[in-house]
Amino acid sequence: TSLGWNRDTKSIRELDEFYAAREQEISGDNEMTGLLEGKNLIMIMMESIDTWMVSEDTTPNLYRLQQEGVSFQNFYTPLFISAATFNTEIISQSGLIPPPDGAPSGIYSTNSFPLALPRLFADEGYQVNSFHSNNGVYYSRFAIHPNLGFSSYHNFKAMGMDDHKLDTQLMNGFELFAPKENQPFYSFIITFSGHGPYDGDYLWKVAEPHFDKAQAYVEASGIQSTEENLYSYTRALAQAMETDAFIGLLVERLEKEGLMEDTVLCLYADHYGKYIPDKEFLNQIKGVSGEPELYHTPCLLYGGGLEPRQVEKCCCSVDLLPTLLNLFGLDAPRQYYVGDDIFGDRGGTVMLPNGAWYNGESYFSGEGQDPNPELTANLSLRVAMSMET
Repeated sequence: TSLGWNRDTKSIRELDEFYAAREQEISGDNEMTGLLEGKNLIMIMMESIDTWMVSEDTTPNLYRLQQEGVSFQNFYTPLFISAATFNTEIISQSGLIPPPDGAPSGIYSTNSFPLALPRLFADEGYQVNSFHSNNGVYYSRFAIHPNLGFSSYHNFKAMGMDDHKLDTQLMNGFELFAPKENQPFYSFIITFSGHGPYDGDYLWKVAEPHFDKAQAYVEASGIQSTEENLYSYTRALAQAMETDAFIGLLVERLEKEGLMEDTVLCLYADHYGKYIPDKEFLNQIKGVSGEPELYHTPCLLYGGGLEPRQVEKCCCSVDLLPTLLNLFGLDAPRQYYVGDDIFGDRGGTVMLPNGAWYNGESYFSGEGQDPNPELTANLSLRVAMSMET
């Protein structure tokens, strides 16, 4: 009912016909196919880490991984539903776009997701677990994550964290998300420290250890604005530094344990830094004029023997799962995913809400003169079919 099937039903035959045609549109195997087969994966969805936060001065660990790993230079994180973190969480783990009127507890804890990333890894004999410091009741993760294929959802108590807001304390759960058993693992970690709001006392404990460094950086940048905006900017950077500190500790521990050669890190943001309240100021510090560049976010792969590489192709969060599927040689019919393998010879278009899209050269907002009606129709159909699937 929430999907509208009782009002505008598409038959199973129509879905089958669509996916049969879709099979001819997707990328095939390439030089990256199976390159990481059998290796471990730690997938880290970083809360509110935006492009303007990543620099050698502010987030040196993330910056280093970006320089030494595979960096997707034109990666975008569009938001199809108001729950921005949950939006990207579902897209990156299921390969599908969430319907805007779907209640998480109803749809994602009861429907079947045989092609979700954790399920595919579990089918290959991996240990698959998810980790987030928040309580599992939030977004019904305690029910949704196991339904997607994770063995367990681990909150701050399970990881032995004293303060769920501090990302560095995620390291207390290291042996849970990097187990030493003779079995490959896939661990999905969601960070917390970058969350808003960027004022008040709620997240001050996160910002405080890094605040002076962030303030010095902001002052040296020469950016001019209101006192409130500059404070939000400083707090955002300080909180991002806490996430960066966790990343540094994680890489250091993986190297110490001799796991880095057989473990791949995939780091990406759940959304842009939307907790800066003044959107005009946000555009200023990000160096953009608004959509679609507002959705530009960091994304990279590191470890597992991957060579440093900058990928210029336009891509977005719906392309993550098909790309990982190809890299790890996971067996799944790729036509059922909305996106495409970033290393493939197809795709290259960022799908945005309300029929909008961007391919690095052309941007269609969904209104006005359409530069490519055929592409718009194809993308809109893929979004609609994904939501119904």
